[in-house]
Amino acid sequence: MALNKEQWSADIQENRFKNNAILSRAVNHDLWITNKTVHIPQAGANPSVTKNRTSFPASIAQRTDTDLTYDVNAYYLDPIMIEKAQEAHFISYDKRMSVMGQQLSTMEEYITNNVLYAWAPSGSATQVRTTGSADGLALAPSATGTRKAITLADIQKAKAILDAANIPQEGRVLLMQSDIYNSHFLSISNIAQAYAFGQAVLPTGVVGRIMGFDVMIRSTVVVFDNTGTPVIKTVGDNGVPTSPTTSDNMACLAYHPNYVCRAIGSVDVSVSEDAPGYYGASIIESVQHLGAAKLRTDQAGIVAIIQAA
Repeated sequence: MALNKEQWSADIQENRFKNNAILSRAVNHDLWITNKTVHIPQAGANPSVTKNRTSFPASIAQRTDTDLTYDVNAYYLDPIMIEKAQEAHFISYDKRMSVMGQQLSTMEEYITNNVLYAWAPSGSATQVRTTGSADGLALAPSATGTRKAITLADIQKAKAILDAANIPQEGRVLLMQSDIYNSHFLSISNIAQAYAFGQAVLPTGVVGRIMGFDVMIRSTVVVFDNTGTPVIKTVGDNGVPTSPTTSDNMACLAYHPNYVCRAIGSVDVSVSEDAPGYYGASIIESVQHLGAAKLRTDQAGIVAIIQAA
């Protein structure tokens, strides 16, 4: 009786990862990645102005400056073992290159998740709630029910907050969660038509412009709770909320890159050949350092557009 032959493709279907191009839209603090803590000086109050002064000499004051700090953390990926026989002849694809590529992409996704949560603002002064029609097409991973869609008026409110804070017009970014973009934003009258023609996606990840914002999309952005003044969810080491609930709300971030920062080190990949105790296997492991923050203690320059139930 003849045996059936088996054929293995020389290619492997790799995992898919989120859009992380947003990391380039921030002040670059990579120069300070070797420090444990980064200090960002904050200028004190502006001086007063007196018209037609008649009393001299004028009283002299001092400006009291403060600082904002953020920590640089080390992110370690769990080691992956590749058996010696696998590398030699048991598989048809280059597993070592596949594993290393997977580690690099996974690390970039995890650190981008953490960066966005570090940038997300708190407090009602920097938040806008959505006001459109309610449906269940765009929900946080654990959420149930319906949420109000984003509207042009909501985006305009976020723009007004940035305008009032004297944030530069040029270079603003609107980072939208992909379900909100596809199911709600593109359903706004005339938006789909305007974006349908002559709107090639740029290498930077920009999919269009609205009210002066470069629109970018990502499958996850940030998630808030459903309290009166929504609070950003606590996330784990991978940048994913640790205590999801059915009332969670997704949010978009409207901001200017000059008002957020990130310090990102290179990914250090180590390969141990012929590892003792593992029968000659190769052990691949990775570590990367990351820190991120809003650049001002008053949180100027960034607004969260948060879903409302």
